[in-house]
Amino acid sequence: MKIGNVGIFVKDLAGARKFFEDYFGATLLKTYNEEENNYYSDILQLDEGAWIELMTKPEIVDAPKDPNRTGLAHICIKVSSRPELNRIIQKFKQDGYKIQYEPSNPTGGGEVRAVTFEDIVLEVNYTPEA
Repeated sequence: MKIGNVGIFVKDLAGARKFFEDYFGATLLKTYNEEENNYYSDILQLDEGAWIELMTKPEIVDAPKDPNRTGLAHICIKVSSRPELNRIIQKFKQDGYKIQYEPSNPTGGGEVRAVTFEDIVLEVNYTPEA
């Protein structure tokens, strides 16, 4: 069993798609434009097959969210090498993102960094093969 996709409602669909394309090399698989329902969606694929669905509609409310709330805690994207992790984190820094828990080595064998995207902690992880 595996998770089929992660869906995220966003205010700026094109900007969110660019974020995942620029930082993670995501590619656009499908676009849905349900104009009669004011619903728009881009489904992106990461290089090893995971899907991220970005969705929007005009009535989306972008209210502040308490970090100590229930619900989704984070999404973790695993990368295949330390240089890839370093490249992504360096780009985040150059673009002004605040890097959370840097450096972090929660399992003793890998590294995790994180940024906040749409009030969701987005982790980037590299764990070397044993």
